[in-house]
Amino acid sequence: MEIIIITAVLIGLLIFFRVCNQWDRHVLFALGRFSGVAGPGVYFYIPIIQDKRIVDTRIATYTVPLQKGLTRDNIPVEVDAIVFYRVDNVKDSVLKVDNYHNATQLTVRSAIRDMVGKSTLDELLSQRDQIGQIVREHTTELVVQWGVLIVTVEIKDVIVSKELEDAIAREAAAEREKRARILLAQSEELSVDSMVKASEKYSHDPVALQLRSMNMLYEMCMEGKSTMVFVPTTNTGNGMPGIIGVEGVKDLIERRS
Repeated sequence: MEIIIITAVLIGLLIFFRVCNQWDRHVLFALGRFSGVAGPGVYFYIPIIQDKRIVDTRIATYTVPLQKGLTRDNIPVEVDAIVFYRVDNVKDSVLKVDNYHNATQLTVRSAIRDMVGKSTLDELLSQRDQIGQIVREHTTELVVQWGVLIVTVEIKDVIVSKELEDAIAREAAAEREKRARILLAQSEELSVDSMVKASEKYSHDPVALQLRSMNMLYEMCMEGKSTMVFVPTTNTGNGMPGIIGVEGVKDLIERRS
């Protein structure tokens, strides 16, 4: 008798009871009408009369196929993205949409293409996080009706043609060259201003100019070059050494005449 009772209980458990996993929700229907949602654990189930749909509430990952499109400045690009989403309302995900996975994925792809057409290439390349956030917000407005929550949209890469990459690289190099030339011109301007101030001081102090010239000769000697240059220290009246032989040639010419 005990064996019969145990057997009947086991048969009843197999027939009239079901087990729901922690990450699942079972949407129950009685004779085709929604009757409730079973959570984790064991629940009562009547075969034939009742039917169920299993919904996974864990976060799903969707790798978006490359989406081709033209940017606002008419440049063809391909966008590579990843979407993370999950079911937030189990009842709506079953009753309001045929397949919430396909519906969500198609909505995300359409939103990405729409965002590409509204953005310039520079915006796509430099503002991926902001664009992913905008795509998530636009997609959420629609998929929330199906009980789905978009967790995040990550723009992995924006792909352009090889020729366009070369053009972008040349443009960036030209921009850097422009900044370098501007900085060099500003440095030259500051250098000229400093030289003008120094010349004003040297014009009133020949001794200072002579000391500066001697310091320049000393720096030349400290460079370690093998070539030696002899510069006479004849005072030409302006505080600088005279050019080799010029003073001596001038004296000879005056004596002959």
